[in-house]
Amino acid sequence: MKAQSVVTRVPRAAAGVTDLRQPLALFAFVLILVTIFIGVPHRAFAETAKPKTHAPKVPPAKKTRTTSKTRGSAASFARHHEVKPEEIYLEEDTPTEPTTPSAPVIDDTAPTASEAPAPPPPASGPKAHASFETSGYTDSDHVHVLSPSISGGLADEVAGWSVNGHYLVDVVSAASVDIVSTASPHWTEVRHAGSATGSITLDPFTVGALGVISREPDYLSLTGGATLGFDLMDKNLSPYFAFSHEADSVGRTDMPHDYWRSKHVNSLQAGLTLVLGRASIGSLQWDGSFERGYLAKPYRYVPIFAPGQGAAVGPGATIDQVNQLRLNARPNEQLPTARDRYAVSAHLAHRYTSSTLRLDERLYADSWGLLASTSELRYILDLGSRLELWPHLRFHVQGAVSFWQRAYEAIPGPGGALGVPVLRTGDRELSPLQTVVVGGGTRIKLAEPPGTEWDLVFEADVGTTHFSDALYITSRQMAYSTLAVEAQF
Repeated sequence: MKAQSVVTRVPRAAAGVTDLRQPLALFAFVLILVTIFIGVPHRAFAETAKPKTHAPKVPPAKKTRTTSKTRGSAASFARHHEVKPEEIYLEEDTPTEPTTPSAPVIDDTAPTASEAPAPPPPASGPKAHASFETSGYTDSDHVHVLSPSISGGLADEVAGWSVNGHYLVDVVSAASVDIVSTASPHWTEVRHAGSATGSITLDPFTVGALGVISREPDYLSLTGGATLGFDLMDKNLSPYFAFSHEADSVGRTDMPHDYWRSKHVNSLQAGLTLVLGRASIGSLQWDGSFERGYLAKPYRYVPIFAPGQGAAVGPGATIDQVNQLRLNARPNEQLPTARDRYAVSAHLAHRYTSSTLRLDERLYADSWGLLASTSELRYILDLGSRLELWPHLRFHVQGAVSFWQRAYEAIPGPGGALGVPVLRTGDRELSPLQTVVVGGGTRIKLAEPPGTEWDLVFEADVGTTHFSDALYITSRQMAYSTLAVEAQF
């Protein structure tokens, strides 16, 4: 029986929204660790009785690699600057994101003023850096992504300016269960993305600007933004702010561009980085993202079931089971045209004699009723002056959006007509889920100063996601790896 009319229905709240006790407990754990590092008189933190020296210098921050890119249904769905329940972004997708600086090196015995030689001034003139990276992603839902990228830039520490550029290609091949369920063929798609950033320091302020463009056959995204940071308390406290505006056009490959839909995203960010001691550094960050416009996926269709039949469709129901029970009507996905996302992140890094511990916790909430928590641990080991190794662990848990239903039922209307729910989605990333990722990486210094610095970086992760209330699959396994060559000269 086909749907003949549309009847408005107030979306019912999804059952079993994730209990907040676990995310709050994880966040409290990070705050306790921060308190311990501040309050306990570690020898590395203690001031000596000798004459006061300058505050420890924090090494320049380097871009932190995203080693746990659980990319949803495909990398091309990871949009710029979005505050997502789980951090799933490409490296160029968040150029405004300040990175947590590396922890300062432990200095147990501060020299006296007479013993300490004056630090040599930084070498004048710009320095160049470049990197080439190739990443690969695959999962058990038959999604495969190959992402080569290249980046480079110039920076002058004395003059206080820098410019950087980045270019990435995503080659996505997919035959996921969502594609097969709609009798669509396997498809391959290519996304091109480029970004440019620049900054200048006018003590104590640093201002920056950025631009990002991303293009694929059915999606165009343009982003511009600005950043502001400044140093306080002899550079031991560094607040920062960022703003960006994103304008997207969303369509289908078989649709003229005049009929594409629009989407706009305004993103705000505020945070601060604090030197907690001679060997510890922490940061706290707030993110807000405000989306308006077309937020659905034009290729996604939602099966509709007869009234009272939804309970018969259990989690992980196969394509054949769904097709036997569903009605002929299969409408497109329809989501609200506004979504406000919020996230609070806490980061802590502590330097030991020959290792660094890094802890990260992130709490997320949005106007669709989705709550999430992401916890991450990384322990970097120095094995000599040229080799670093690190294990990596990540756990993500989230509830469902308020209008989520595993099986949407038709709505009886006047005269026996059936309508469809106004809000409907088949995106299991909006359902309750839990993800665990484990892996590690290594950095090998091939050449060191004086001369060109060459680093080789390799990372690999494996993970599993459990879906407790979705059609077709109940779990998804993934593997991700990246190989990069970095140079500074």
